[in-house]
Amino acid sequence: MMKVGIIGGGFGLNVQAPIINSHPNMTVTAVSTMKRHRLPEEVSSWDTLPVHYKNWTEMINNEEIDLLFVSSMPIYHYEMVKYALEHGIKNIVCEKPFTRNQVESEQLLKLSKQYDAKVILDFEWRYVPGRQKVKEIIDKNEIGDILHFEYHVSNPQYQRLKSTKRGWLGEKEKHGGMLGALGSHMIDYMRWIVTDDIETVNGLLHTHVPEGGGEVRDADDAFFIHGVFKKNSTFSLQFLSGVNHGSGSSLKVYGSEGTITLMNDKELSLGKATEQLGEVTVPEKETGPSTLSSRAQSYYHAFYPYLSKVYDYIAHHKQDPNLPTIEDGHESQVVIDRILGL
Repeated sequence: MMKVGIIGGGFGLNVQAPIINSHPNMTVTAVSTMKRHRLPEEVSSWDTLPVHYKNWTEMINNEEIDLLFVSSMPIYHYEMVKYALEHGIKNIVCEKPFTRNQVESEQLLKLSKQYDAKVILDFEWRYVPGRQKVKEIIDKNEIGDILHFEYHVSNPQYQRLKSTKRGWLGEKEKHGGMLGALGSHMIDYMRWIVTDDIETVNGLLHTHVPEGGGEVRDADDAFFIHGVFKKNSTFSLQFLSGVNHGSGSSLKVYGSEGTITLMNDKELSLGKATEQLGEVTVPEKETGPSTLSSRAQSYYHAFYPYLSKVYDYIAHHKQDPNLPTIEDGHESQVVIDRILGL
């Protein structure tokens, strides 16, 4: 049984921990919280409770951990992954955005090689069934050379942004904002699909709702990114949350021999150059145990298959070609830095 430790009392304990504990070959044996020191119901109801630390360095020093999840705020990722590598942790999954900048991500990349450690990025949305199907179609060259990649998301959160606190997610100095929270996923997915290096990239970040829930925010709640790949294909990434109505996610990949569209990760269409778009069947999303919260259930269909690939990589040295590694984290950080003009 693989012993798992988690740093982070929010997403790490509310979403990741229950799904990890549902895996037959993994068990959460230790957790560390920096601010939220009360275990959520998803964890406190377990028959065997994990050892609970308030100091993450003590957890790393005292516990036998086979796999460490770094699920804290982005400003702490670098020091936590670095400390873990230097203190004998050989397998780490880090949340995104990976680090504060590419200097940090490059240093962690070098350290992972120095310590012969496996560092994996939590870009679990690669494993959404619809996205896997898009990748399969492109890898079979069914639409030819990619001409343009478009991924636009509009998530209507205006009223919520006006009425509730966002905490660190609304603070630029703490590396909050949607470019890091969701843009990092979108950039990774694009790089994974297109498999080409970016030649030029331009971006605009904006805050449509700078005040709400009694707080003032300066981190982005919207971004608009476009650019060109080295093989001359173009791309457009867009995210909106400070609006009252939205259409969800729209992915379109235009190729020399056809087109793919994926709407809301459910409705997949494929059309050859001289044909109309036709529906393609997408595998059903897996559902988790009934004990999972609705929030954890919403991540299960992507996170659980991702978790299984992480286990195979660590336990059997079997690396799924779709598994996002530290190299992917670093390359995505390079793109984010270029967007931010760093």
